[in-house]
Amino acid sequence: MNKQVLITLGLFITQFGMAQLPDTLKTDIPLITPSKKIPLPLLRDGDTTSKVEEEPFFDYKSKIPDIQSQIDSLKKIMKLYEKTREMPTIKEELLDLIKVPDRLHRITLHNGTIVLGEIIEERIDKIVLKTNIGLLVLDQETIMMIEEELPPVAVVEFIEEPQVEIFSGKEVITGSVKNTGKKRGDFIRVIANLWTKTTELAAKDSAFINGIKMTYNTGVRTDTALEPDQTASFRVEVPLSASLKVQYRTFDIRWEE
Repeated sequence: MNKQVLITLGLFITQFGMAQLPDTLKTDIPLITPSKKIPLPLLRDGDTTSKVEEEPFFDYKSKIPDIQSQIDSLKKIMKLYEKTREMPTIKEELLDLIKVPDRLHRITLHNGTIVLGEIIEERIDKIVLKTNIGLLVLDQETIMMIEEELPPVAVVEFIEEPQVEIFSGKEVITGSVKNTGKKRGDFIRVIANLWTKTTELAAKDSAFINGIKMTYNTGVRTDTALEPDQTASFRVEVPLSASLKVQYRTFDIRWEE
């Protein structure tokens, strides 16, 4: 029954409209009322840039004067530092790291000027000298004297021929050394080589000298160093097989600077 009424109601609404419906239909059958209208969002104007994009999150304009003030303050501090700084103290170990040419020449000019450097090219009328500030070209006419000047180094030599004592199964070599150079020698040791008649190495050994005590920056402590003009003794024991006959001996000295 309800289905027929609904179908009949649809046909009347289609053909005659709501106003022409019978009164019985208007009162007996409830109609569905539309829900509350939801307003649509407003359309934007042509400018699609949002307010968030127009105003940055960080207020950089108020920070620029502060940054500029800090930069000016740093400039003043650097100028004051440049005026008051002093020449740093250079330790001897740092100076040793500076590469010095093996051969230095001391050139005295006629006007009394003395130039130190390494001669890398010599011509009839000029010489080219390598110095700490670069290459220097000098006229031969201005040169009065050229002398070779070697950099200060340690030179350790035997004071006299080492003494050899022969025992059963070993030889003992003793003697003294001296540093005749202009620089300290470190970790000085004497090497003894024993040779047979057929120039075959029979035995070899070494020992450090009894030098001055030194404590290095690394914390190492030794007594194997020699300052210039200082002397020290040494004693080397060389184990030797009884079957080998020693004909002659050679000795070497090794050290570090």
